Amino acid sequence: MKLYWSARKIPELAPFRATGRAQIIQLAARTMPLPRRYLTNFLKLLVLAALFWQLVTVEGWGLRILALLAAGLFYPLLLHPLTLNLARPYLKDAAEQFQQQAAATGEDDDTKPPTPPPGA
Repeated sequence: MKLYWSARKIPELAPFRATGRAQIIQLAARTMPLPRRYLTNFLKLLVLAALFWQLVTVEGWGLRILALLAAGLFYPLLLHPLTLNLARPYLKDAAEQFQQQAAATGEDDDTKPPTPPPGA
């Protein structure tokens, strides 16, 4: 099983822009079965608890504030891949649902692949 750290690297999400990928991941996370959703949330809670437990042990207020800022920056880097990989089996159906919703509302922009920058 391959672990993905970015939605950009997932083949099912390759034809979509960043906003479309984010919406598809949210749809897939909502369509996961309840036990899998509970597992995802429990693992996120476990990671956060370990992170903040480590922050409690930091000596001095200056270092503690710096550590809190670093934790705030690394929060999405730690938890997004967790959701991404656990929701991956449901991404194909979520992408189809997203395309149907986009076609129904006439918003094709997110379903088109991004245009490469000039000179690429």
